[in-house]
Amino acid sequence: MAKSPTERKAEQRKRQKESGVTKIELFLDEQELEMLQRNCALRRPGREPYDIAEYISMLIRIDDRSVISLITELNKRCCKKCNEQLPVAECCLNGGSECWNTQGWHELKLTL
Repeated sequence: MAKSPTERKAEQRKRQKESGVTKIELFLDEQELEMLQRNCALRRPGREPYDIAEYISMLIRIDDRSVISLITELNKRCCKKCNEQLPVAECCLNGGSECWNTQGWHELKLTL
């Protein structure tokens, strides 16, 4: 007997869960959605635009490479206050002007 759409969807979710796929919900305003759709097309001139999920997934991977590279560079330096290797996640000297944790985290934040 053929499976119902509900049963097929349940099996699909089970396969995705077993393979480590996580579904997320994303809220975008009209302008962000327009930018996303435009860039999906602009990144593939003369071809089918990227699928939105594929495009976002690639952006995550690109950002990960960027962060790893930045962390590698930071690891070559130490905090001027506590002398810990950067980046310092927690420091009892946080708040001091020479403590990297006070202002240095700006080197890692996302900016437009």
